[in-house]
Amino acid sequence: MQLVFKKNDAGDVAVTMFKGTVEIQFSYIEMIKALIAGEPLDADFSETISDEEKKQIEEVIQEIESITMSKEEDTENQ
Repeated sequence: MQLVFKKNDAGDVAVTMFKGTVEIQFSYIEMIKALIAGEPLDADFSETISDEEKKQIEEVIQEIESITMSKEEDTENQ
């Protein structure tokens, strides 16, 4: 699953999701489902995203991936 981060007109960071080539509205539920299904997250950033924002976003994605993986391992061990 590809996540594309860019700033909207209000200057807030907006996320667009792509499943294959289909653009869909961002949904945490869909993102978690994809992670549980073993799909990797691929983040892409527009030029409007600063390096600091990019770093913070990458840290959050990494945290979500690690939590999802640990929950998946817990489920498999039960």
